[in-house]
Amino acid sequence: MKLQLKICRDVFGTWSVDGLSSGPISHLRSLRASVDYARKACDAAPATIEFFVDGLYFVVHQERGWPRSLLAPDTHRPPQACTGSALSGQPIHRRFLAWLRGFGGESHTAPSTGQDLSQAAS
Repeated sequence: MKLQLKICRDVFGTWSVDGLSSGPISHLRSLRASVDYARKACDAAPATIEFFVDGLYFVVHQERGWPRSLLAPDTHRPPQACTGSALSGQPIHRRFLAWLRGFGGESHTAPSTGQDLSQAAS
């Protein structure tokens, strides 16, 4: 017999697991903690797991032992900052102004009338 589990994120940002024989559990700190709790609580029995995450709904079927990895490995690495050549060059406000100036020298014609719009505005 397959279990029917439901894992949800509540409005407070904590997670709950429903459908276990021990009853619903709530206030789990993360999605990973809720999946780990569910796997241990049902001894990795075959289960259909419904996830409700910030408006996203998806279903996963797990066989005995829960062979499918549901989450990416937790690496605990901080995000890499941009360094070196990624930060060199003109500041963004100068690049934006240069981009805007590029429109001043072009002739913009209206497709329907052929009128030069750059002169019509002056």
